[in-house]
Amino acid sequence: MPRRPITTMGFALLLGVCIGAGSVLAPAPARLGSTTTGDAALGARVREATGDGLGYRGIQVTFVDKEKLTFAGLGDSGNPAHPSVDESTVFEAGSIGKPMTGMLLADLEDHKLLDLRAPLEHLLPERSFSDPLIGQATLTDLATHRAGLEKMPDDLDMVGRNLRLMLLGEDPYHGLGEDDVLNAAESASAGTPGRYLYSNLGMALAGHTAARHAGHPFAELLSARLFGPLGMRDSRVMAAGDPLPPRAAEGRQATGPPVDHWYASGYTPAGDIWTTGRDLGVFLRAVIRKTAPGARAAIPTHEAERNGRTGLGWFTSKIGGRDITWQNGATGGFTSYMAFDGAAERGVIVLGNTDRPVDAIGERLLGLEPTVPPATGPTHAFVTAAVALGAPLPLLVGWLRPGAAAGRRRSTGLICVHAAFGAAALALDWRRGNWLSVPPELWAVGSGVLLCAFLLAVAGRGPRPPEEQPTSCPDPTGGLARTAALWTGCLAVLLAAQL
Repeated sequence: MPRRPITTMGFALLLGVCIGAGSVLAPAPARLGSTTTGDAALGARVREATGDGLGYRGIQVTFVDKEKLTFAGLGDSGNPAHPSVDESTVFEAGSIGKPMTGMLLADLEDHKLLDLRAPLEHLLPERSFSDPLIGQATLTDLATHRAGLEKMPDDLDMVGRNLRLMLLGEDPYHGLGEDDVLNAAESASAGTPGRYLYSNLGMALAGHTAARHAGHPFAELLSARLFGPLGMRDSRVMAAGDPLPPRAAEGRQATGPPVDHWYASGYTPAGDIWTTGRDLGVFLRAVIRKTAPGARAAIPTHEAERNGRTGLGWFTSKIGGRDITWQNGATGGFTSYMAFDGAAERGVIVLGNTDRPVDAIGERLLGLEPTVPPATGPTHAFVTAAVALGAPLPLLVGWLRPGAAAGRRRSTGLICVHAAFGAAALALDWRRGNWLSVPPELWAVGSGVLLCAFLLAVAGRGPRPPEEQPTSCPDPTGGLARTAALWTGCLAVLLAAQL
């Protein structure tokens, strides 16, 4: 017995139920919570600087003004035991660790334990560099991003790691050790030595080379020569498997998806520090006073193109007629910004537990016009909306085609191909979409339409046809292989756009 076509009322009811189901799984962008701790006036300034708070979750700010440290915490840490953010909340600080590495290098040289002008081939005689220019690079070249090394190795392993970060929120550095960094440097090719090129690989190589020359692991040196003397008792390098600090924040993407914590790896000298606003306040105050070990690392010595000038791990930019020395950082679910005006003896640290940049907040607190552009623009927003609404269309159009209900029994494979690839596109959009600009409700609509069309197509319940329309139709796409190839190409383009 042929199945009766679905009525308009039945279709509307089923579609509504499916969109409702989709809304349960729709992206849920972060938004800054209402809780405030610490200094109320500073907290109010921070809240004003965040605008509507969309994309933020918890923010900790430390303001350094000559002799005084002022703290404010806003929003949610994500830690059920300590949900409020304050100066003792532990954040991943990302590349804020680069200035610390630079200061460690300077301190070792100040104590005659290291020569920053010595080439790598002398400091690492057991290593053979395929490009002689890499062997001739000095630690100063590496720490000022002038050794010609790319930001990261461009091999297939790193491509796969970046894909897992994009799709699953995994730590891209997990399992990489010190030898991986040294091996990557041995096989690397230098670009133009002496020209600024920001490099995590270069900073990691500098840190491990210094540690090997000093005869101690990098993390031990950092603790003994920087954290200890400054009293930074809550700052550490966290290894995988270590118990989380009791007051550790949880990181997320600004658009809502969870991410893994980033732990110590071979790239720790480029920025793997877990720390607090209190510790960083003590650190920055000592840098401003020039009493911190290796404080001269903040003195700019080389040009760094649009970033102004660079010291050892620090940048100095002319903003609003003022010399601002700074560094920012990001991991999968955290962002950070640290800057100071040496002439005014004022500085700021901003820590956030989403991946939305916090630079603009820190710049506003220093009385500057923000210099960091939005992380995502209108093109990304258009792609996000197009994927959300376009992913279910091939299946929906096939279901609406006259006579599709009768022909559906012969195209079950085609239904599954459209449904599987449509779901994959929506999953990618859920993880990578610009849901700070695009309403997440669009994703709910797209996923609901896909589910509705799939259920009706599988059930063979087409729309009510006019009497003259045929009882069957050929496969409109020209076959499963061509359809699968077309969808694969579309997903590949989306993935490539995100790399």
